[in-house]
Amino acid sequence: MIQSSIEVILSDLGNVILPFNHYQIPEKLARYSLKEDQADPSKIFSYLFDLHKGIVNDYETGRLSSMEFYQSVRDFYNLQISFEEFIPIWNDIFTEDHEVSELIRSFKGKKKLGLVSNTNPLHFNYALARFPVLQVFDRWFLSHEVGFKKPAAEIFQKAMDWAAVGPDRIVFIDDHERNVKAAAALGMHGVHFTSYQQLKEELDRRLSST
Repeated sequence: MIQSSIEVILSDLGNVILPFNHYQIPEKLARYSLKEDQADPSKIFSYLFDLHKGIVNDYETGRLSSMEFYQSVRDFYNLQISFEEFIPIWNDIFTEDHEVSELIRSFKGKKKLGLVSNTNPLHFNYALARFPVLQVFDRWFLSHEVGFKKPAAEIFQKAMDWAAVGPDRIVFIDDHERNVKAAAALGMHGVHFTSYQQLKEELDRRLSST
């Protein structure tokens, strides 16, 4: 029997281990707008989360602090909301896929486990306090600490340097195909996550002895 050559598993967090719906954030924030013509959840969503121009990009790459991010959103949309009121609206969007969590836990001590996440301090600290599965990982690579978001090569390179093995010995899991393709372009094995069952089958195939 020849052992699997995979030594490291890198996984995304949001919508792999922790499903979330960030559309509810602008819907809740719109209720605090002092100007009716600005109380449009779709416009707030775009301001926050546009893939290229959304202000969350500066927050998730460490260019804005949590307070600066909140103040920018508050001021831009004239929101009558305190930072303390903003925090639960921003954070309370996650659930846990317990099957995926248990699958990740099953590799503890057998493979090196790394978390590679586009995230921000408020979201990550909230998740860390609420979902113990995050402690299973040997190392976290967080966009707001690294200064780059997936699919940028820099965040993957940080994880590869830590892994200290060839990219052909690393599996990367993500729900966004563009991120999986970026990892594959660096030589890693990419798994485009769509469901627990699909992930289990993919990992069984890639990690099993041959």
